[in-house]
Amino acid sequence: MAAWWINKEQGEGFCMTSQAEVVGLRIAKALSYVCGHRDELATLLDEDTAALRAVEAAVGRPPADDVSLAALLDALHAAVRRAGDPSGVYGGSGRSAIPAGVADQDVVYRCPLQLCIGRSGHEVGDDVPRCRFTPAEKALIRERLP
Repeated sequence: MAAWWINKEQGEGFCMTSQAEVVGLRIAKALSYVCGHRDELATLLDEDTAALRAVEAAVGRPPADDVSLAALLDALHAAVRRAGDPSGVYGGSGRSAIPAGVADQDVVYRCPLQLCIGRSGHEVGDDVPRCRFTPAEKALIRERLP
């Protein structure tokens, strides 16, 4: 079943988004959360970090297809919820599904691997965020919106 999304360029018009695009956005949102909160997730999971390591390994070995990546993220989500975080890696109402840069923001940080939704400038402190899925933990790419 496809989801309906508002096409802002056409005002009141709507466009249908494919199931693959919805799954891709869900995966990108979860990967952004895992990347930004990797250390907290590892601490929360304590000794049971197998699901976290599996996601990291899958992302580090391109190409990671959406089906297997979604299954690994589902397992990590369940492990995080069992460990006490009710939002898991997919989040709840407190986490935005809107990719960074879509809202009224001046600065965004894009994923160097183009895997996740990145971060808004409001989510970043003094240090430039780094991609936890690249071997050398490359810095996210800072861009100023037009």
